[in-house]
Amino acid sequence: MNVLNERQASLPTRAAEFVATYGLAAVVLCLPLEFTSVLVRQQLSRFVLVIVAAAFVYLVVTGRRRPVFPRFLSVYLLLAYIAVSLMSWLLTRAPGSAGSLLDIALYPFVALLAANLAVSERDHRRVWIAFLASALAVALLGAFLYATHLQVWTPNPAVASRMNITFGDPNITARFLTLGACAAVIVYASRQGPSWLTVAAAVACAVVIPLTFSRSGLALFIISVAIAIGFALNRRRAAAIGVAALLAFVISTGVNPDTRQRATDAAFTAVSAVTGATAHHGGTAAGHHQAAVASDDNRKYLVAAGLKMGVDHPIFGVGFGGYQHALLTTYNRYLPAGYTDSVSHTSMVTVFAEQGIVGALLMVALLIQLGRETLAARWRRDAWSLCATVPATLIIPIFLYSQFEGRFFQEPYLWLALGMLYSAMVAQRGAGAVAEPRGSDAAAAEAA
Repeated sequence: MNVLNERQASLPTRAAEFVATYGLAAVVLCLPLEFTSVLVRQQLSRFVLVIVAAAFVYLVVTGRRRPVFPRFLSVYLLLAYIAVSLMSWLLTRAPGSAGSLLDIALYPFVALLAANLAVSERDHRRVWIAFLASALAVALLGAFLYATHLQVWTPNPAVASRMNITFGDPNITARFLTLGACAAVIVYASRQGPSWLTVAAAVACAVVIPLTFSRSGLALFIISVAIAIGFALNRRRAAAIGVAALLAFVISTGVNPDTRQRATDAAFTAVSAVTGATAHHGGTAAGHHQAAVASDDNRKYLVAAGLKMGVDHPIFGVGFGGYQHALLTTYNRYLPAGYTDSVSHTSMVTVFAEQGIVGALLMVALLIQLGRETLAARWRRDAWSLCATVPATLIIPIFLYSQFEGRFFQEPYLWLALGMLYSAMVAQRGAGAVAEPRGSDAAAAEAA
């Protein structure tokens, strides 16, 4: 009967069902294409998101799908953080804060949309296979660009000699490739995707990450893959692919004199961060990253300025999105002469500076509760455990990278991961809020 109704559905309804079924995977495929903002004034993924959201709204209005609103303590903590952020912005309206405002106001709807579209295990597999395919494609493109000395775009002359591939920032490229390798480890360990795709994605990401010359990437890739192995449901299989990725990473770093020197610089930077003493860096073969190395120790001034902002404004900070403006005005004494980087690279410091103790405590409480909920979901070892484990694992490197390169709540993959995680937890806990769609996958399953 459902199959017959599906065949009799109007063309707009069938089109909306098709978009709702495959649209989230399309969004995932488009997310790395940041360079498209130069061509069409906005990133392509945002246009796709609008189309997918419109299809879902149509299905809700016509009664073919029911909206899902996840009800977990971490969700309420996240909503509280968002509310505090919006109130803080309304009170201060710091110059240059419009981007931060749009991120915190709109990205939660991306998570909600993902939670509503990923309603079956098949939907989850489709999304993560699309994610692995995008990671493999970006890595292969990066290797081609490196070998041919070509570039897709060069948004910032300061990073022109580093591999940003389709992203605007090489450090964000390294973060994305790390996420791709971690997802490959989890999916391969559970046999929920093509083995060739998971292995190829893990190894390709590992090989290309050193070419971004990202200090955080050189350190956090190893840590993140180790975490993914530990979180995998089958650690033996996870260790096999994880070790292969790490071996490829070590070889790729070691055979290139520039990446080898960059790894040494990253080690010196870590020593400086721990001991407080300035480490001495050696020269580089090609000079790709001399300027960045020279600024390593200067980043401590960004942290010092942010902490001072929080101390001076302990309750609500200098205002949401107001870090850069405050640093360039009231706290410009913290910037050394000739040092132009005025963007905070440490998300926890940014939150404390802009939203004070209130914002910082909400963020910490959110992370702790999210960890508790995801561990509980993983330990159940049911059919939905994998669907919860993949996004939960990706949130960890996103957070770790944000302590060195910023962009935590501004990271689109965070909200995708949150939406997928909450979808899995709602289904796992039998909340009764998730209903299979009446068309596409559900109809096919019933017919079978």
